[in-house]
Amino acid sequence: KLKNKKKIRIFSTIQARMGSTRLPGKVLKKIDGISLLEYQIRRIKKSKTIDDIIIATSKKKEDNQIVSLAKKLNVLYFRGSEKDVLKRFYESAKHFKADVVVRITGDCPLIDARLVDQCIQGFRDANVDYFSNIDPITFPDGLDVEVMSFIALERAHLEAVSSLDREHVTTYIRNTDSFLKSSIQYSQDLSNVRLTVDEPEDLNVVTKIFEHFLPDIYFGWEKVLELKALKPEI
Repeated sequence: KLKNKKKIRIFSTIQARMGSTRLPGKVLKKIDGISLLEYQIRRIKKSKTIDDIIIATSKKKEDNQIVSLAKKLNVLYFRGSEKDVLKRFYESAKHFKADVVVRITGDCPLIDARLVDQCIQGFRDANVDYFSNIDPITFPDGLDVEVMSFIALERAHLEAVSSLDREHVTTYIRNTDSFLKSSIQYSQDLSNVRLTVDEPEDLNVVTKIFEHFLPDIYFGWEKVLELKALKPEI
């Protein structure tokens, strides 16, 4: 639990790297000349509660491009282990002295800052170690938001041993009863809707979505549900 005696520093940490089996370099794929990761960063910057954004990437040479984008957009970056993503998250949060870490993956360019703020408020109101909109999953795939205290993240880093827990960052917290957890659910189950970018077909759908709204890049996620581009996914 967090004490309210000092300003709580809330950082959004985006895990992003160029290596991807199904769609290599997906985070820097471009729509109308702008990369998916840049869209994501710009949309998150609309948050009213996040103090700063950290791009957590690997030390591999191919990820230099991601660091260059972070510098261009004036956001923080941290380079750590490629495979041990939990360690990368923990070390980045420790380095920048985060009190609260909001985990977002780099393949979610349609992430909505208002939904992020809603989850952060839920975390505060529930006074828990971990809060998300993925337990159970009711929001579309690609809108995942996980909020955790640095203390919980540190404990997970120190205690988690399985390769799955090290790779997926929050599974240890989610599967361990001694953490205080809460979540938010949408009014209907939209977990079958794909707004993430894992495969070429996903990129086609997300491209159609952005092209519909451009030059506006700050459209709300619920507006996306109205588009024919998503049928029959909905």
